[in-house]
Amino acid sequence: MTIICSIIRTIFYLITINLRFSKKYYGKTVLMDDGLKFKIFRHIKLESKKNIPTGSIFIVRFKFKKFSHKTNMITSIIPIPSIAGFPNFRDKIWMIDWETGYWQGLYQWDNTSAIEKYKKSFVLGIMNKRSIKSSLSYKIIPDVNFEEYLKSILVN
Repeated sequence: MTIICSIIRTIFYLITINLRFSKKYYGKTVLMDDGLKFKIFRHIKLESKKNIPTGSIFIVRFKFKKFSHKTNMITSIIPIPSIAGFPNFRDKIWMIDWETGYWQGLYQWDNTSAIEKYKKSFVLGIMNKRSIKSSLSYKIIPDVNFEEYLKSILVN
């Protein structure tokens, strides 16, 4: 039932122009603390009337089992309604490290409780099945400003 609610909520956000595809960071590179460099290729942002300066960041990193990078970039659009409509979602940035083949999602949620619920979701379960198990990792950073964190890892 949660996936249906998420899709309905996303449709509402699109109709009311609250869900946006932002170009602000498109093409920019981030340098992670382990030295991997990722190129940003998509960013969705939910405009909110909540005035909450901090949230929790969820970083998911993995390699896909199959298909080309181009195919996976296109098919990664499919789960957007399930992600953006999930309760307490704020932002997601998609990125890839072209040298290593790793993909990374950088999410912002209202709190760590929302992240824990998302980790058990259908949509993340599907992503887990599409990834090479040994390549999958999660990192949670609680109580941080998303924009400030992102600016701290940007290299261009």
